Amino acid sequence: MRFVPAVVVALLLGLGVAVASEAAGDLSRDVERLERLRESVDVDADRIEYAEGERKIVATGKVRIGLGARSLFADEVTVDLDDQILVARGGVILMEGMNRLEGDRIEYNYRTNLGVITNGRGFLDTGVSFSGVEIRREGERQYSVRDGRFTGCRACQPESETPDWEFRTGEATVYQDEWIASRDTSFWVKGIPAFYSPVAALAIGPRRTGFLIPRVGYGNQDGFTIRQPFFWAISRSQDATFTPIYRTKRGFEIDGQYRYVLGERSRGELNARYLHDLEPGTAPQNRGEVHWIHDSVLTPTWTFKADARYQSDQQLYRSFVDSSVTDRTQAAVDSNIFATQTTSQYMLLGLVDVTEDLSEVGAKQRLSRHPEVRFQWLPAPLLGSLPVVAEGETSVVYFEQSDVTNTGRFDLRPALHLPLAPFPWLTTSTSVGLRETAYTQAASGGGGTNRFLVDLAQRFASTFLRRFEDPGFGFARLTHVVEPSVQYQYVPWVDQQSLLQFDRVDFVSPQNRVTYRLANRLMGRTQTAAGDVRTFEAASLSVTQSVNLQPKTLEFSNLYLEALTPERVDQAVKDSQSLPNGFTRATERRLSNLVIQAAIRPTPPVGVYGTVAVDVQRGTTEAINTGIEMQLRDDITLGAGQSYVRDRLVDGIVARLLWKVTKNLSLDLLTRYDFQTSTLRGNTANIRFSTCCWEVRLTYNHVNQGPGQPNQNDVNVLFDLKVPAASVTR
Repeated sequence: MRFVPAVVVALLLGLGVAVASEAAGDLSRDVERLERLRESVDVDADRIEYAEGERKIVATGKVRIGLGARSLFADEVTVDLDDQILVARGGVILMEGMNRLEGDRIEYNYRTNLGVITNGRGFLDTGVSFSGVEIRREGERQYSVRDGRFTGCRACQPESETPDWEFRTGEATVYQDEWIASRDTSFWVKGIPAFYSPVAALAIGPRRTGFLIPRVGYGNQDGFTIRQPFFWAISRSQDATFTPIYRTKRGFEIDGQYRYVLGERSRGELNARYLHDLEPGTAPQNRGEVHWIHDSVLTPTWTFKADARYQSDQQLYRSFVDSSVTDRTQAAVDSNIFATQTTSQYMLLGLVDVTEDLSEVGAKQRLSRHPEVRFQWLPAPLLGSLPVVAEGETSVVYFEQSDVTNTGRFDLRPALHLPLAPFPWLTTSTSVGLRETAYTQAASGGGGTNRFLVDLAQRFASTFLRRFEDPGFGFARLTHVVEPSVQYQYVPWVDQQSLLQFDRVDFVSPQNRVTYRLANRLMGRTQTAAGDVRTFEAASLSVTQSVNLQPKTLEFSNLYLEALTPERVDQAVKDSQSLPNGFTRATERRLSNLVIQAAIRPTPPVGVYGTVAVDVQRGTTEAINTGIEMQLRDDITLGAGQSYVRDRLVDGIVARLLWKVTKNLSLDLLTRYDFQTSTLRGNTANIRFSTCCWEVRLTYNHVNQGPGQPNQNDVNVLFDLKVPAASVTR
């Protein structure tokens, strides 16, 4: 039979009045205590008795006691009304939110919220669990543990199993959501002792100052490696992590990370590293980097962003196998700090940018823009209801470049457009643009120079479509879209050899050209049995080519020609002859490459794409780019891309496989193969085995450094114990 608290108290009061009228004074005090107990404690049990002589309440059988935000479960509970002490026995569980204490016996003072558990076990919401012969609750969030054990593995390993790792201590104090301080501490792996420390401190909360669990590893280039991070919770909105690193073959390194939140939409981080490299090779012995990232939304129209980086040398990331593939293969280090204002009428950008070329080992090649200001007025009607649309862009920039005179540049580019739709199936657009570019220094020195250009264009375009309902093949609908277009563009030739070449603004190719394009797209719609609808591009095919109406032999900037890939149809040249001033004399081809682009995606997880550029005059294939993307089930992702460029001797394939083999094991493979030399240019393999409380990662990197150079083979193993992650909040 179950009792609710009010009924229990009433029965107890009635019993006391009937059998103990001579003890009215004592009964009055009991009534007062019972009333206070009833207000703070909610008791539920199979049987509840009141021992009048001892002034105790005894509850037995599936006892549940509610103590405000806490709940106590036991086989038997005795409440001493005088001392306000509760003693529970048999299957004792004390719950408070996601935190749980278990034991054979608990003695708990519900007035002071203190107590002791015999043969207890504790489980905190951070994922850390602990046990001890005796656990004392000494404060609102503080426990002392005798002969204790601590681990983070119980989230995925039952108590019947030996945990993968645990700390064993003679005495310890647990500060909930903060840290554990212990004495006589040893670290055990699968029941085997690994090391001992007379004292230890471990942060266990998501944002608590203290040492984090160290990380150890081994690599053939680095030797044995140990990382010991220290986390500093400066405030709710900022924190820092300092990580000393020691590699037996490379020496000492210190890493630092500072994170901050300035507001709801303003945050950033600063990362830095320094190492004294014992085996730097051709790089300096003292090496390091600094990287600052910031993102702020100042007002609804103003933003401020920064991505600034400094590296001591070009080989920094390539020297360590634990660097990511992206970092090891980067061609340049780009740093920029900018503020933007965006409205419905215009966009304003203020920029400071520094780009350092990493493609050549040796002297640093650096290009700086400090500052650059750009203003773009967005397309808008020029005069009321007239169909004429005006837009434009202007910029002012000051350049500093290695081995080049510092130069300022001003660029102004207004344009007018007349878009019309003479027929429902035809749209036209007539454009007239002007461009004035001025420099404070000419390429040959001796003062400033300028360039003036006119840009005329006429475009015709149409769109036709047809829908097919229930076409089969798993589609509910297919829509075929055909988009033909023809454009003529005229830009007169201007000799630009007197202009310093920094970027694409400094050389504009002449145009007297007609470009045509025919695009086909097949849009598919699918619907699941639950009624979910999804629309995606199932297939596409386009053909593009241009015709130069008056080809000439002209001088082109080398910077422009390097960016002129075979897939571009805005220019095509032949018979090139290099000049000593950074230009090349070449003859324009009448026909550009015929560029064919195709893509097939029969289902959203599978896609195949390709681009082919053909020189129809010579009958040669200038470039081929193909690729495939596949998502097989939820655990395998496969991607492969092939590139061939005839004139640049590029012919290779890059493939990547991401495979979640099991719940704990994952594989990441990346390979690069060069068909020109029939060699593997590089292979990277990452094998990761991860549980809820530890992780081991094996990284292998193979790099073919070219003829006459030894291959680079790096292996690195990293072991990491998982602890609650730190996060910064506002």
